[in-house]
Amino acid sequence: MKPQTSLPNKGNPFYNTTSNGGYSWCIQGKPVVSGLNVLDNCVGWACGRFNEIYAEETGYKGMKYPNLHCDAEYFIERAKKIGLSYQQEPTIGGIMVWEGIDSNGVRRAGHVASVEQINGDGSVLTSESGYNHFDFRNYTRIKGNGNWGLNSNFKYLGCIINPANPKPTPTPSDYPFNGIVKKGSYLYNENGSKYPSPAKVNRNVEVLGEQGNRYKVYGNTFTPHIVYVDKGNVIKEGKYPFKAVLKKGSYLYNANGYKYPSPAKCDRNVEVLGELNGRYKIYGTTFKPNVVYCNKNDIKR
Repeated sequence: MKPQTSLPNKGNPFYNTTSNGGYSWCIQGKPVVSGLNVLDNCVGWACGRFNEIYAEETGYKGMKYPNLHCDAEYFIERAKKIGLSYQQEPTIGGIMVWEGIDSNGVRRAGHVASVEQINGDGSVLTSESGYNHFDFRNYTRIKGNGNWGLNSNFKYLGCIINPANPKPTPTPSDYPFNGIVKKGSYLYNENGSKYPSPAKVNRNVEVLGEQGNRYKVYGNTFTPHIVYVDKGNVIKEGKYPFKAVLKKGSYLYNANGYKYPSPAKCDRNVEVLGELNGRYKIYGTTFKPNVVYCNKNDIKR
């Protein structure tokens, strides 16, 4: 699933009412955006984006869940009535829901946002609209005290799960990665002193990081094994994503390092998307949420 980072093209049926040639049952936005007349409005955006993702991922023609058009704070109640599920942690393609609380503690208009991406540090990239405020924006939201960046007049309730089970765009870490040191490249030590002989052939290495304009690399044919090479002399090989198997009995973790209570009951086919804090970031259709983390030695290729 490619994250939405700009306003859709005018005429997109997911963001237009049926009276305007679209699919949506939502009210018109305020102010109304020409050719996208459910905007400005968080409800019109979240309903449209949720259904657009579902259609793109499954091939469904039209809007599968047009009923998601109530006040924002009641989205979870409406979702349950039409057979959708929700969870506390944000999930790719889902809808984050907040209720609004006024100064008297009375429930008022809330807010909804679409989850475009879950980042390696646990933050989420959202796409949003705001009634009488803005047509489209992306936000990077951090969990913080559990309210995901909204003020105390809003209370985070959970995230509606998109049943299309959209797959995230891989966001691998920069290091480490596999590479090749070119034949003829000179090697250096940590202090910048050049070793006397260049590499006599291409060498497969693991790039661990960088120092100045050089990469720090590990190569089992080098003595010492860790050396430094000018960046222009290293060819980067693709490392992520790759297909693998999560071993039976492996424990899973969320982005914050919290261990889920039950281990994998059997071997699971997964896709390794990257890594975070010494663990692999993996995608599996049988997991809930689909993106989790595991210890590296629990993965076999």
